[in-house]
Amino acid sequence: MKYAMVLVNIKGLGVKTFSYLIPDEMKDIIKIGQAVLVPFGRQGLINAFIVGFSEYIPGDFKVKKINKILDETPLFSIKYLKLLEWVANYYCTDFVTVLNAALPMKLIEKNAKYELVVSYIKEDNKLTKRQKEILECLKKYKKCSLIEFENIAKTTRATMKKLEESGYVEIREEYIYRNPLSIFKDIETEPLYELKGEQIEAYEGIKAKLKSQNPILLHGVTASGKTEVYFKLIKDVIDTGKNVLFLAPEIALASQLTKRLARKFGIKDVAIWHSSISEGEKYDVWQRLYKNEIKILAGARSAVFAPLQNIGLIIIDEEHEGAYKQTTPAPRYDARVVAKRLAQFHQAPLILGSATPDVSTYYYATNNNNLFEMKKRYNDSPLAKPQVINMQEYGKASYKGIISKPLQTEITETLERGQQVILLMNRRGYSTYTQCKACGTVIECPDCSIPMIWHSSIKQLKCHYCNKEMSFPDYCPSCGNASLATSGVGTQKIEVLIKELYPEAKVERIDSDILTRKNAHIELLNRFQKGEIDILVGTQMIAKGLDNPNVTLVGVLSADSGFSVPDYRASERGFQLLTQVAGRAGRGEYKGKVLFQTYNPDYYAFQTAKSQNYEKFFETEIKSRQEFDYPPFSQIVRLIISSENNFRAEKSAMEIAMRLTTMTEKFGFSEYLETLGPTPCIIEKLNGYYRFQILIKNKLSQKGHDFISKFLGKIIMPKDIRLAVDVDPLDIL
Repeated sequence: MKYAMVLVNIKGLGVKTFSYLIPDEMKDIIKIGQAVLVPFGRQGLINAFIVGFSEYIPGDFKVKKINKILDETPLFSIKYLKLLEWVANYYCTDFVTVLNAALPMKLIEKNAKYELVVSYIKEDNKLTKRQKEILECLKKYKKCSLIEFENIAKTTRATMKKLEESGYVEIREEYIYRNPLSIFKDIETEPLYELKGEQIEAYEGIKAKLKSQNPILLHGVTASGKTEVYFKLIKDVIDTGKNVLFLAPEIALASQLTKRLARKFGIKDVAIWHSSISEGEKYDVWQRLYKNEIKILAGARSAVFAPLQNIGLIIIDEEHEGAYKQTTPAPRYDARVVAKRLAQFHQAPLILGSATPDVSTYYYATNNNNLFEMKKRYNDSPLAKPQVINMQEYGKASYKGIISKPLQTEITETLERGQQVILLMNRRGYSTYTQCKACGTVIECPDCSIPMIWHSSIKQLKCHYCNKEMSFPDYCPSCGNASLATSGVGTQKIEVLIKELYPEAKVERIDSDILTRKNAHIELLNRFQKGEIDILVGTQMIAKGLDNPNVTLVGVLSADSGFSVPDYRASERGFQLLTQVAGRAGRGEYKGKVLFQTYNPDYYAFQTAKSQNYEKFFETEIKSRQEFDYPPFSQIVRLIISSENNFRAEKSAMEIAMRLTTMTEKFGFSEYLETLGPTPCIIEKLNGYYRFQILIKNKLSQKGHDFISKFLGKIIMPKDIRLAVDVDPLDIL
């Protein structure tokens, strides 16, 4: 090929691809994935990556030559780029956007770290007493960072240089692996637990299905021991010389999971990948992954794009979690969908696990005979049976109208026994809206059509969508009255009230507002595990993954809030959250209690969550999905058309809907590609843009998806209009 397509990271423009001429001397050695040096305008020579080749380039351009190959070892493969190309096609976005999401930008900049190390060579009688002491100290370490050793031995650089010149030590520069698992450096390995009962049955059943082309679902109640089944399967795979990708839905859970994996399989063979590890750590982990030096990679959503080699098994734990879906910006990928394709690329099995599986996952696993169930807890302790507190009866007598008397009594008794409490409030902030008592005006974000949330810790009103902050207003912007008051409840307010009620208790809060410092979540959860926290207040982050045997009480302060969202998946999400958080109680030798506070105790999803009966919930939910052609009976594609001008946004949305309807009728697809809308989005304005949506129900599988992709590919939007495509949206807000 004559030309190479290279990927560059341009300041102010982001990631772009450009064509360069391949010099003759490079033609036999140049490969996809290599780092190269290319000339780029006034910026001079910059680092780039080879991502493709071509014989011709479009147009009559004067093409510059590649200057130099920086590293002949590629950092990704053709197979890897094919996966990214599939992602771009499936999610109806361009290839460069996917590359931008998948590749850490520090790979494009040369980001290796080196330091001087000193190693022991020999000693003899010519040495002074002090030199002998230094060498004796070095003998213990054999090799050590020079700076660290100088501190340990209380010596100087000049002394070490003299020892080097005399041939007693060697000082050289070495590549340093920045390991994000260094926080677990003192961890001790331990053997795998012996499986028993249902675990053995699930393990043997899954093992017999590992050559299946369809995902395998392990449906096990909370604390049934699913993780130990995963570990046994992992050992089988790495014993064959293959590697494992293990995904968890959130950073906090991925960190806990990685610690357990390091304890079972050794820290040397385990790596972690998520958005909160540093760019330098990502660079180093990437290098080790691509060189096939890592056997088990654990991580959150973005780990599905890490270049793990020779994959023999992919596991997705808590597969029902919405955190696996990238909601913004593009590509709006779902790690579960990408992992399924990745498994096919490597001809590896994909195992999905959950106590509350996604309705579509459960449906497909049942139909493909790939469902394995564990209905009992590992230690045979009973599942905690939730008690319903009807706030229509208890609300007036509750503390500040929020914490009912029965819940207060249970918290008191739990603390007296020296046990721990989890309280769930799935809204962060102090209050959920600020309203004028004179005219009823609610203070909304000026750029988004949603209420501003009062955060007492920073004394600011904050928008949870665009992060805009403002001071509490002195007067109502509508009527000028000074009677503004906050209402509603968030995690900050619950934390304050609990501290008022239980001043002697050690109370902490965990939500996204406190996770600004790196590893803050790990430190907080470690403290909770050690018993240094009596009551942990949090959002849905505390509903999953926590395995603390001393937690015997879980309280859900607004159990029915999740069911009221105008979205076809609201019942499923509400059921999953309540069932998952109930599973945090009574996981040890002590019996657990769960209290749901609600104003709507009779709703079906709430009743099935109360009885923790997934099958009953599924039976009701799947009938409703089939009746209205929602997934798994169709694929939803959501088009969001937005503009700073409301009229322009609506007009463009109507034009797209009309063209789509015309095309489906022309090809006879209108019965199978149903177009709904356009309608204003539930959140009509976001970040200053007015929003309209079109929902497409695709009942033609791949054929329908291809039709939609081609249709969207022909749309040219005016500069003032944005079109966002969300394939398989998790919500329609």
